[in-house]
Amino acid sequence: MSPMPDRMSDHWWWRPGVRPGRRLLVWHILPTGQPDVCDLVRQCQDKLAGLDGLDIIPAEWLHMTTQIVGFDDEIPAGQAEAMTAGAARRLAGLAPIEVEFGRLWMHSEAVMLGIRPSRSLDPIRQAIREATADAVSVHQLDDEPDWTPHISVAYSNAEGPARPVIDALDLRPQPVPLRVARVHLVSQERVGHLYRWERLTEVALNS
Repeated sequence: MSPMPDRMSDHWWWRPGVRPGRRLLVWHILPTGQPDVCDLVRQCQDKLAGLDGLDIIPAEWLHMTTQIVGFDDEIPAGQAEAMTAGAARRLAGLAPIEVEFGRLWMHSEAVMLGIRPSRSLDPIRQAIREATADAVSVHQLDDEPDWTPHISVAYSNAEGPARPVIDALDLRPQPVPLRVARVHLVSQERVGHLYRWERLTEVALNS
């Protein structure tokens, strides 16, 4: 992921297997109940307002994708339940983690805010990946073995130069704390230029 790409590209191409109405099981970290995090995202979105070629993400759909599991029509309910139980057992051994949120990242397809230290949340993802590997026979663990934790601010919906986006942003936003005390398993689908989901399960760390 380049911090400053030369050009923007359309985020909304159809990934393999994805189609309208087809849902993915995904583990998310959600910024629910953390107004400072949402305010920082909104500050960045305000700077981007009015630029062509960007889809601003509504506050209710802000998320940190932690692990895509797979298509829900390929995962039996029993396997999803076993995965959730395995994740709960593993995450019960982890204390909540607080990180610094606000590091600006840009991908050709999105504007994002990341965390410091960048590897602090790896134990959460590792617990989820282990639980998934143990329980789910058809999964997508191999598709993204590496992880850069981030919350997207806006998605690019067109090809074009990145310079107008870069110039619009304050490249040194004041970071805020992000406390991760739970994760959510959701059933997610793409609706137009937006990801929407239904929350299935909340799993807490050991608080």
